[in-house]
Amino acid sequence: MRLLRRLLVLAALAVGAAVLSSPALAARPGLPDTIGSTHFLVHFETDPTHADSITATEAADIATLAERAYAAETADGYSAPPSDGVLGGDGRTDIYVMDLSATGALALSIPDNGTSPDSGYIELDGADPEDSFTLHVVAHELFHLVQFGIWISSSPADDWLYEGSAEWMGFRVDGYAGSYELGPDEMSLDCLDPTGGVLCDLTDPYIGGGYSRWPFFEYLSEKFGTSFLASAFAQGQAGAGSATASLAAALAAKGTTLTDTYNAWSTVQLTGGYSVTPLQTLHPTPYAVVQTGTASATLPVNHVTVNHLATRYVELVKGNGDASATCYQATLTIVVSMPAGTLSKPMFYWDVPGTSPVALTISGNTASAAVPWDTCTWAASAGWLSLPNASTTVDAADFVVNTSISVDTTKPAAPSSSPTQQSVYGQVVAVPSTALPPDITVYGPELITLSSSDKQLRLIVSSGGDGLLAAKIGSTSLGSLKLSVGNNDLRYTIPSGVLNSVRSSADLSNLLTVTSVAPTGGAQGQSVTRKIVIQGVKTTKATAPAKKTKAKAVKKPAPKSKKKSSTHK
Repeated sequence: MRLLRRLLVLAALAVGAAVLSSPALAARPGLPDTIGSTHFLVHFETDPTHADSITATEAADIATLAERAYAAETADGYSAPPSDGVLGGDGRTDIYVMDLSATGALALSIPDNGTSPDSGYIELDGADPEDSFTLHVVAHELFHLVQFGIWISSSPADDWLYEGSAEWMGFRVDGYAGSYELGPDEMSLDCLDPTGGVLCDLTDPYIGGGYSRWPFFEYLSEKFGTSFLASAFAQGQAGAGSATASLAAALAAKGTTLTDTYNAWSTVQLTGGYSVTPLQTLHPTPYAVVQTGTASATLPVNHVTVNHLATRYVELVKGNGDASATCYQATLTIVVSMPAGTLSKPMFYWDVPGTSPVALTISGNTASAAVPWDTCTWAASAGWLSLPNASTTVDAADFVVNTSISVDTTKPAAPSSSPTQQSVYGQVVAVPSTALPPDITVYGPELITLSSSDKQLRLIVSSGGDGLLAAKIGSTSLGSLKLSVGNNDLRYTIPSGVLNSVRSSADLSNLLTVTSVAPTGGAQGQSVTRKIVIQGVKTTKATAPAKKTKAKAVKKPAPKSKKKSSTHK
């Protein structure tokens, strides 16, 4: 936390007001012991009766973490924190190890004089060394001192810029390690209660304090360079106004706008279009879910309310949940009525690897798109509609989403290929020159029941890429069929007499083995097995046809984020 505004984990305690003019800022803690490094001086005590006492070894570890953070942040193009002169003993940056348990904070960053720009110092919670003595926390707090050296805002409402960007730096310096608590996207990017209350989140200070919006700053760094934020703080010092206005001015200097940047980021959030691997697998939480069904129809209207600099997403699910039903090609039409002034650019995205988002066509305050669709049940994929409100002033904007589906029953389909997409957006990842076998998931029961007269084996297989799927029963090959990204409905012909050779569950001949193979053949990947059981055949009367095994539809769970155990400032 910055400027002594202690955002407490206990929601019953309030945050104080701005303290830029407080003479108490210069009153630093008095601690008897010190350990120094090139750029830092760690102050601590060794009295074992005090909860915050540490050893000289632990103090040296803290100094080392600070030097690592210093090297990383200056290498990213940021100036080192300004010297404090002789405060704390010399011109090095001071770190005080104290008992901060009463504040609920893991660490604090405090300016020295209340001027802007200013030098400052760091306090770490010695009563919770396991959580506070980490590279992430130290890098976060050091970046606050970097910020103080450029601009200190007098408004608590600007803390979202300070905390979100410092949390980004904490993750960046620490290699993006640890669990992520992100968003939510429906909370305004610049939401921060100026009174220190719970305006933005009623229970979680990590979300309400702006920390969780750090992926936005990751996006800015990937788009405009790691040192871009220095220009945003410089605009604040130059008199741009609020943190939001300062960021907009810095983006204008890059030839773009905050509106366009926010619209683009909302799409990156949807597609996982980051260079950071853990962020690529995250998915937004849908505000509404629409099941499009299996027949031509006008679907129920959805009203979606979105505040400024916030986004909500609508999930569009194909079919009706019956994976065994025959399905057909279709067209999904989406029409969005957008409130005036929202500056929104809605996007549609079919969430299968290799696809790209499609921009809805905008005419006035209406956005629309007609996208290729089908009536199949897809176990692990869906369509997504993003509804960003890219304005900085319009709240309670009521987006009206109309959808309809037109089914062509003359054109059968299968859940094995994705809708045709348009225009590559965001990061482009090069495909390795050597094709690899895809990862696969085989749906359906572990025990497959067939009759001795069956001629065909049906499998529903989800594939992470293009390739082949080789199958065999026992040692008898059933051949290889083509795999495409997404779900595949595969039918293997069973050679005559193969099932009659299956004797018992203890016999290896009753084992079905499927193996993913690279698209060009050769390299093999993951193998999955299933047991085969043969129904008995009675000779006195006709045998009823064997009941086909149906693949069970698996609903894709919404991503979960792990909460942090405590909050640092």
